Amino acid sequence: MVGVVLVLLLRTCVFAILTIPQDGEVPTLLQGDRVLVNRWSYGLRRPFARWGGYHRYFKRNIPTSGDWIAFNNPAVERGALPDTSELYVGHILACPGDTIWMGQQGRVSICRDYTRGCIWPLMVPAEGSHVCISPWVRDLYKLTIERFEPNKVKMKEDSFREDSLQSVFYQFHHNYYWVISGDESNFFDSRTFGFVPEEFILGRVETVLYSLNTSLPLNRRLRRNRIFIPVR
Repeated sequence: MVGVVLVLLLRTCVFAILTIPQDGEVPTLLQGDRVLVNRWSYGLRRPFARWGGYHRYFKRNIPTSGDWIAFNNPAVERGALPDTSELYVGHILACPGDTIWMGQQGRVSICRDYTRGCIWPLMVPAEGSHVCISPWVRDLYKLTIERFEPNKVKMKEDSFREDSLQSVFYQFHHNYYWVISGDESNFFDSRTFGFVPEEFILGRVETVLYSLNTSLPLNRRLRRNRIFIPVR
């Protein structure tokens, strides 16, 4: 009984173990990888937020570009708490205040600069920043504001109406991140569900503990070259 309680405490307050369900994160992560998530990477997010609200204890580091993170699905109803939606794994491309460039190739593609036909700048909102709501990214910002921001807004043509004042700028009250999948052809990332608020980040993905190829017979499923592999 003591052992069970200890394991539960560790899983709740120290680390999480997630399974990668598909090959959308290749080549870094493969379907069947069991990865360890450090809940203390950016400070411990209070467990069971639905009972006590959001808080992050002993906050020290901040998520940075290049980090692999575990985060809750941000496609939620307005006012939803961070730990009430399922956990995903992704790779941070841009942090609060960064600008990335977008192009139109069927759906949205993401570039680091204005080359390769990427001509539309997109600023990742930072707490306190005033962001220009351009027509080509209006729906993306609108989605984020409606889900997570405290001020109510109404759309009017190519601008927002905030608190009865028409404006093409909006001041954000939270930090957000642009998260991508490991495989550019996998669109289930910020291109689909939008910005990820800082509150929805659980921790950094540190290690592939082990990996199973479920398409093989039981005695051959363990990938022996993917045991305790650091995730970078």
